Amino acid sequence: MRGIAVAAVLLYHGGVAWADGGFLGVEVFFVLSGFLITSLLLAEWQRSSRISLGAFWARRARRLLPALFCLVAVIGLYYAAAGSAQAIPGLKGDGISALTYYSNWHQIAAGTSYFAATGPVSPLEHTWSLAIEEQFYLVWPIVLGGVLWLATRATAGRATRDAARATDTASQTDAATRASRRPLLILFGVTVTGAIASAVETAILFGGGRNLDRVYYGTDTRAASLLIGAALAIGLALRRAGREHPAVDRPRSRIVGAGALIALVIVLAATATVHGSAHWLYPYGLLALDAAVALLIVAAVAFPVSLAARLLALGPLRALGKISYGLYLWHFPLFLWLSAGAVGMSGTPLLLVRLAATLAVSTASYFLIEQPIRQRRRPTWLVRALTPLAAGGAVAALLLASAADQLPVGIPAAATLPQPPPQLRGDDPSCTVTLKDAPDYGEAPVPVSKETAFVYAALGAHKLTWSGSGQKTFQTCPPKRVLVVGDSLAFTLGVPWLEDEERYGIQLADGALLGCAFTTEGELDVDGTWEGQSEGCSTAPERWAAEARATRAQAVVVELGYRDQFDWKINGKVVHLGEPAFDAYVRSQIARFVKILGAGGTKIVFLSVPYTSPPDLPNGSPAPAASPDRHSLINSMLEEAARSHPKTVSVLDIDQTVSPGDHYDANINGQLCRFDGVHFSAYCSELLEPRVLGEVRKILG
Repeated sequence: MRGIAVAAVLLYHGGVAWADGGFLGVEVFFVLSGFLITSLLLAEWQRSSRISLGAFWARRARRLLPALFCLVAVIGLYYAAAGSAQAIPGLKGDGISALTYYSNWHQIAAGTSYFAATGPVSPLEHTWSLAIEEQFYLVWPIVLGGVLWLATRATAGRATRDAARATDTASQTDAATRASRRPLLILFGVTVTGAIASAVETAILFGGGRNLDRVYYGTDTRAASLLIGAALAIGLALRRAGREHPAVDRPRSRIVGAGALIALVIVLAATATVHGSAHWLYPYGLLALDAAVALLIVAAVAFPVSLAARLLALGPLRALGKISYGLYLWHFPLFLWLSAGAVGMSGTPLLLVRLAATLAVSTASYFLIEQPIRQRRRPTWLVRALTPLAAGGAVAALLLASAADQLPVGIPAAATLPQPPPQLRGDDPSCTVTLKDAPDYGEAPVPVSKETAFVYAALGAHKLTWSGSGQKTFQTCPPKRVLVVGDSLAFTLGVPWLEDEERYGIQLADGALLGCAFTTEGELDVDGTWEGQSEGCSTAPERWAAEARATRAQAVVVELGYRDQFDWKINGKVVHLGEPAFDAYVRSQIARFVKILGAGGTKIVFLSVPYTSPPDLPNGSPAPAASPDRHSLINSMLEEAARSHPKTVSVLDIDQTVSPGDHYDANINGQLCRFDGVHFSAYCSELLEPRVLGEVRKILG
């Protein structure tokens, strides 16, 4: 069963078209973990009437930590060597949370989506499930042992009375059986109640999809599957306690065998067809899958001669299951690193290369790291001495990566930047302006020394937090007021501009929203999975119009349209640029933005959508947003809007500056311009200042 689960996950992350539901392999792991851990704990309790928490946690640590330390260290060293061209914002925080098994809550706090991302994908994103399991390992033994201890003492008096009433050997045996079952029955009730509470909470929190990532990553919302596995283990223990010499029940064996075969088909069908954003999954679909997995476990444990159990006992599946932990750990970063560009192939050949590399690394991890430490083939003193060194080495590698992948702070001394046009002085003398950020937009410049950290923190957290203030003296008074809006590209452009605004006689505010598009309905395909837009995107034009009024903006600079180049699903139909109906919709949306943002005569300056080089799809195919045809089409729509409103709307082609030769280039004039295929460095932003701020200043007079 572990083999099936990990194979499903690998195929899903490999972009295999017929493994859309491969992410459900994690759900199988959860049920299995709940069952296996509870079975071990119950066996220990029945042997000694106690549970040694220290010994249990030590076994878990020996099993899990060595390979995790190695993984984090290798990832840190890889990105330290790769440098800023392959920067992963927030990698240090991702690594620390992975090492402390807090990754799932870290990703909830950061707003990370498993099914959609607004920036580079972290190579540690998949550790969220390991965190949930480890949190279960920490809490569940305490709960189980505590309930059994209390239940045993609470029922001790009744057990004594039953034994006293017994008049013969058979009665004494029945009394002893009832006494041994009562604590288990109480534990079973507590476990089932916990599973029901978790499922109810999931249904309430899900909110029709608004809180998909919260319920997907939450320990409390995913506890149902772990507790269902635990309840099954308790149920089988009750069955054994109630039958001293259980005979083979052939009719029941046939029923369970047939049901298990159907359950196996259900599990395989779900991993082939289910989409992660399907609303019926949370919690109903997941509960149905948990039930199917539980039935398979029953078949394997209690009826091993059934067809389903024999299929699950096939050698290749068992071999995969043995190294499933290493396969799960290593596959995700390896799949990211072995991209189509790095390997020079795509589709099935690329998948085979990725699988072969993952299998080789995981096998080596199993035999060289995991098993020797787990089986105590290395001296205990050596393992204890090396543990803090291994943990420290992993953290040190993360710090190296964090230092190496930072964008240059400010502009390199050797860089040559164009100068602003002659200042256009107003009628007033120089003036001092107080700049204060609002929750939805920023006005106060971010210190140059902190620009990089601010940009990385926002992209890594997938959300913006503005909270600065200050004063600035303008020589051109009164300064023109301009609001910059759009997606994460607008954000990375606008932050450095705030520092230099006075050189152009402009007072800027940056109101970008991460992950938005002109399209404000439906779902978009990010890395092969459908997901709704970021919070606030559906009402973005109204929000930006309110900000324009609040800042008294005379012009609004808009950098938007990158994500409109993705594939979209609207009203159940997949659409994209190049299809007449969707093209008409995007044109109408651009017109809507113009109408709302341009109310009262506010000037609108669209920046062209630049050429980008987003990560390939999981199967190695180029991302739709890299399509030259879609790039040309979205920019032609902006030009059409300008022609329709010549007095209020302008378009500035920034590709002339950041994409010379009409193609993406990470470096311009020998300096880093874009650090992840999409977003702008401070150098690139300031390189565009004369083109954008200078032209906006001219437009405003």
